[in-house]
Amino acid sequence: MNPNAGIHTEKISFGYSVSREVTEQYALHCHNFYEVYYFLEGDVDYLVEGQHYKPTAHSLLLLSPHAFHGVRINRDIPYKRYSLHFHPELLSQERRAFLLRAFPQSGRGEERPIYFEHGEKYRLPVLLESLEECAPLQEPFREQMLPIRVEALLSEIAAMSLAAAPDTKNTAENTVTDILFYINKHLSEAITLDDISEHFYISKHHLNKVFRRATGTTVMDYLLRKRVVHAQLLLNNGCHAKDAAFSSGFGDYSSFYRAYVKTLGHTPGKDRGTFLAVSEQMRQETVVVHIQEGL
Repeated sequence: MNPNAGIHTEKISFGYSVSREVTEQYALHCHNFYEVYYFLEGDVDYLVEGQHYKPTAHSLLLLSPHAFHGVRINRDIPYKRYSLHFHPELLSQERRAFLLRAFPQSGRGEERPIYFEHGEKYRLPVLLESLEECAPLQEPFREQMLPIRVEALLSEIAAMSLAAAPDTKNTAENTVTDILFYINKHLSEAITLDDISEHFYISKHHLNKVFRRATGTTVMDYLLRKRVVHAQLLLNNGCHAKDAAFSSGFGDYSSFYRAYVKTLGHTPGKDRGTFLAVSEQMRQETVVVHIQEGL
């Protein structure tokens, strides 16, 4: 476990880290990556889409893109964990669906667990350490090794998820889950707090109270952040800022711009075409390799 053995590219971010600064609230956020958190030790709580988790040593948490989540550090003792963030394009296309099967996909019908304990029984520490070993490797060898070792880790996680059964939820949790699904389904539409309140036959005051207790934020703040992240994904794929704004449910560009900068800390223009640029670079590198092989 080496804090200096981090890996950061356009498609993957991985590393072991230790922190101990106590946080009174959850640092809530969402983004466009898949995430794997492997908890080693400490006193923390996780909050994911309204669900609370108290991790134990060698427990695993899986986060799909756009999942609203955060961590709270409760005591001034070392909080040790591995974290892996990756884009699905890192994985081979023929195995991608299988390797991502453990992560919840969109759809209310799925009650797939995202928290698992006893990860050491599935050799997860060994596989995470094998990813660490890629950090000092030279390119392009490291570029070839990373997908192989990430896929090995995800295949074990897929096996782990097959043996897990979903937890039974109480009525209040089911209500919040239904609200979350409704919001995500209508993300690009001009929905308001009144619309959600009327749809679920709940007063706005009670709606926000139940929602904040479960997710750590208000309904409209959750909706705003989800819209920003959805717009970011459209921008990454080359969409114009105004089109991304309206496709993500913003009524006007100025409100979209303000929300984008406030949420992500930079302007929409910085994110436009990121994925396309990476894809073009990879295409050019592949052409060069093929030419060299031909020589």
